Amino acid sequence: MRFVGIGVMVAVLALGGSLSATTAEAAAASSAGSQALPAWNPDAAIEEPMQLIVSVPEQHVNVYVGGKLVARSPVSTGRKGHATPTGIFSILDKRRHHRSNIYSRAPMPYMQRLTWSGIALHGSNSVPNYPASHGCVRLPPKFAKRLFGATGLGAHVIVTDGAPAPVEISHSNLFRPVPFEKRAVAASPQTARAVVAARAGASSRRGDDAEAAPVTAVPARDTSPVRILVTRRTGRELMRDVQTLLDDLGFDPGPLDGWMGRKTGKAIVQFQESRGFDKTGAMSDELVAQLYRAAGKGEPPTGHIYVRQNFAPVFDAPIAIKRPHEPLGAHLFTAMDFDADASEARWLAVTLDDGAPDPSMIGPGAVAVSFAPARGGARVALDRINIPAPVRERIADMLTPGSSLAISDDGISQETVPRGTDFVVLTR
Repeated sequence: MRFVGIGVMVAVLALGGSLSATTAEAAAASSAGSQALPAWNPDAAIEEPMQLIVSVPEQHVNVYVGGKLVARSPVSTGRKGHATPTGIFSILDKRRHHRSNIYSRAPMPYMQRLTWSGIALHGSNSVPNYPASHGCVRLPPKFAKRLFGATGLGAHVIVTDGAPAPVEISHSNLFRPVPFEKRAVAASPQTARAVVAARAGASSRRGDDAEAAPVTAVPARDTSPVRILVTRRTGRELMRDVQTLLDDLGFDPGPLDGWMGRKTGKAIVQFQESRGFDKTGAMSDELVAQLYRAAGKGEPPTGHIYVRQNFAPVFDAPIAIKRPHEPLGAHLFTAMDFDADASEARWLAVTLDDGAPDPSMIGPGAVAVSFAPARGGARVALDRINIPAPVRERIADMLTPGSSLAISDDGISQETVPRGTDFVVLTR
């Protein structure tokens, strides 16, 4: 199966050069004077998603394919005053020949962009065993070239103050794919029978349902990996809720953009005056609760889920998070390869142990949170999430190999706001 956007070409890595392999087979190869990975047979191997994990303290990057460590290289991250941000990123753009737009057009060969604000992986002739860059992740030239040929747009890059590795995980809150035949049933009974007949090798006869409804009648869907973010509701999500509720109740808040403007403040005052509340015109937890009650919507939701595909928003929805005043931590879950008939997916998890949420990223009106490290790991975070069934079903129908779920405490980061990105989860 070919992964759109994250195709893994391990054959390129197998060319050797400065790549330092870490598998048992590679160790045997290096003992013979070679640091190349063993020869890769593309006909026998199953392509799996690739993840790069950059450890800032250890100044190296580990390359994982389907959870298997296939390569390691030294790196140089940002020096003091120019620290490389930590978190979960995706490769947004790739250029063989690139020059810095910020630092005197310094060469950045085999550049792989992680943010539109200037952070990237790239080759460099200066990769000492300590932080030395202006924020980018420098790679040895030969490794940068080979890695550039192996990665695809959308491949995840994790930069962390620890040294985590992907681990297999199963959990009821991880999404399950919808089998091809089930989607055919949803399309029409005739289409479903056509699929069954075609797969059984049945011959078409005049008047058969299979002839009346060909297999191609199953609705086409985008097979690009789906990117999902679950986060506590921060100031912008709550402000957008306030604006929507004010609008529903007949008070004009202006654009429903999640930002406090003059019209929104005026609408808040009008609402408060109409209900006999103190006319503060300010955003607060109390105001949010008052608006939800006035609209007959019960208690405000504590979390939010966002879905993107091909670097563009698809939809988002409120969800519930148990114990919202406790941090969730930062985690990434990635779906491994599965075929079109699968009803289950194998998932890998990576937890970033990078401390508490960043208070500067949490706007006014957000759920107050204890700024202490999250208790428990990825499984505990999944335990606390309650995603409505219609949302789960919609995501399940979109799920493809290489899709991912990120969990964060910090809402939508400023690096994610522009179109043309996956979810960028910043931990520092």
